[in-house]
Amino acid sequence: MISPLLRWLAFRTVKAKGYSSFAFFIAVVGVVVGVAALIVVNSVMTGFQDAIKERLLSANADIIVLKKGGKPFYRYDYALRKIEEIPHVVGAEPFIYVPVMAVGSSSAASSSASVRGCDPSLEPKVTAIPEHMVLGDWELFKNAKKGVVIGRILADNLGITLGDTLKLISPMGKKTPFGVIPRTAEFRVVGIFEVGMYQFDSSLILAHIDDARKAFGLGDSVTGIMVNVDRLESVPLVKKRIEAVLGDEYSVQDWISLNKSLFSALKLEKLAMFLILTLVVLVASFNISSLLMMNVNNRAREIAILKAVGALDSFILKVFVLQGLFIGVIGTLIGEVLGISIALLGEKYKLIPLPPDVYYIDHLPFKLHPLDCIVAAVAAILISVLATIYPSLRAARTEPVKVLRMGES
Repeated sequence: MISPLLRWLAFRTVKAKGYSSFAFFIAVVGVVVGVAALIVVNSVMTGFQDAIKERLLSANADIIVLKKGGKPFYRYDYALRKIEEIPHVVGAEPFIYVPVMAVGSSSAASSSASVRGCDPSLEPKVTAIPEHMVLGDWELFKNAKKGVVIGRILADNLGITLGDTLKLISPMGKKTPFGVIPRTAEFRVVGIFEVGMYQFDSSLILAHIDDARKAFGLGDSVTGIMVNVDRLESVPLVKKRIEAVLGDEYSVQDWISLNKSLFSALKLEKLAMFLILTLVVLVASFNISSLLMMNVNNRAREIAILKAVGALDSFILKVFVLQGLFIGVIGTLIGEVLGISIALLGEKYKLIPLPPDVYYIDHLPFKLHPLDCIVAAVAAILISVLATIYPSLRAARTEPVKVLRMGES
């Protein structure tokens, strides 16, 4: 419990005029800037990580099962049935993957791309691509013969739209007496999707798995099986169960391992930015120390009088610690409000656009996590209190007799 006298003595700095008032203002502003910067940058790093994760999983599966050594995956029905029986699995489908060169029919434009043969009836249970159609209809794709669904950016680059013919050239060619001849196939565009991630929107082509097999001479084999689970937290458990059920001849990879380097880099960047911006609060703490040292020097006589009438060293210590704590709390509260407001407005109005071909997303995302705000507040208040230690000890060690004698002389 803080006594009224202790509170009155500590808050006299706030009511002071002249340089002391200005120094108090600068100390508070330093904490405000540091806390706001911590919240904004942490929200950006968290938002960036979550946005990439969401877009990756919208066009890709949580788990991918392949044959080890890149071998063709024959008789996959047994593996598919066993995977679907595992708890937490909500969808599984076989797929084939073929790198191609895509050429538009009405222009000379071409682009490297990837064909993923899928089962249109199972795809909605595995990825969110059917929910991100911007032109065409997924039901039409289900029944279309030699129809494909392509990314919006790829369609723009090739200058094609619904109903146009798309020519695909695969390096997986046919062997002839004259060498390997690339396979070519023509498909009709029946849908265009946009998941918001450049990697998929600019290069992914979805085709019926049977049409893709015939076009590229893959027979009855598939590249692997895509698996979707009910919750991301269940991915490690489901991965272990699949490995146990299918055996050592299969390679099971989850979205974390497939993008490990990307998310490790983002996590490291977030930690580095937190440490760097904590230095802003640390610099602000020097202002707090300077302000308190100035108060100790300016009020040396008052401190001496208090000690002469019986004030303990601990009481004097508490006065200056409370001053620093007050500055830290005021600066932290204002900084929290400012940082949270910037983050909310930045996400709502998408204030900072980004080139999607570089950053995967089209704007700088902000996502607030309560833990980030709490950590920023605790760090700022703790640093503010630590900044009071030396000035407070200096004040507590004031010798009343020496100070009063100097004042008389």
